[in-house]
Amino acid sequence: MPKIPLLAAILLTLCSNAASAASYGDTSPIYVGGGAGRMQFGAHCGAGADCKGQDNASAKVFAGFNFAPFSAWQGSELTSSVELVGYRSGTLRLARERGAASLRGAGLSYRISSRETDALSVHARAGLTRLSGKFGGASSGSTGITGGLGLAYALDKHLSLTADYDALRAGFGALARTHVHLLTFGAAYKF
Repeated sequence: MPKIPLLAAILLTLCSNAASAASYGDTSPIYVGGGAGRMQFGAHCGAGADCKGQDNASAKVFAGFNFAPFSAWQGSELTSSVELVGYRSGTLRLARERGAASLRGAGLSYRISSRETDALSVHARAGLTRLSGKFGGASSGSTGITGGLGLAYALDKHLSLTADYDALRAGFGALARTHVHLLTFGAAYKF
């Protein structure tokens, strides 16, 4: 077995990890967080009718890994990351004849953040989400796209307050075009 390519690969990995760690100061690139808020649901139910509902008890949890920050233009600091996200709604009251709905799901997103000041950053995300739902007692699931925008305000080097808007799109059987909008306020912790 050639020892030199193996040794070179190990040294390259160690040096790139050291460079990445140096760019984060004394924090890890791993972060977790969550938020609570309001979800709105809309779908075309057929016969010209729309099913719409909203709740005040939805939640989102996430865990992510930041890649090393980079600069796209002078003075900018952009950070890209990969996030695992979990969603859960409260009971969404639909039209009287349609009953109620509830949603839950998980997804994988690519996120890019721009640090605007020492404490404030804005971010955008896009990815895929698997949503499962109960609509009037019947269960259904679908994979769709997701996108979102958000703000984070750092309280210190580990803890930040977050505000996020997520738009999820999927199809559930007869509800072929389902749009879900989620607004959450929460916190994130960088290890």
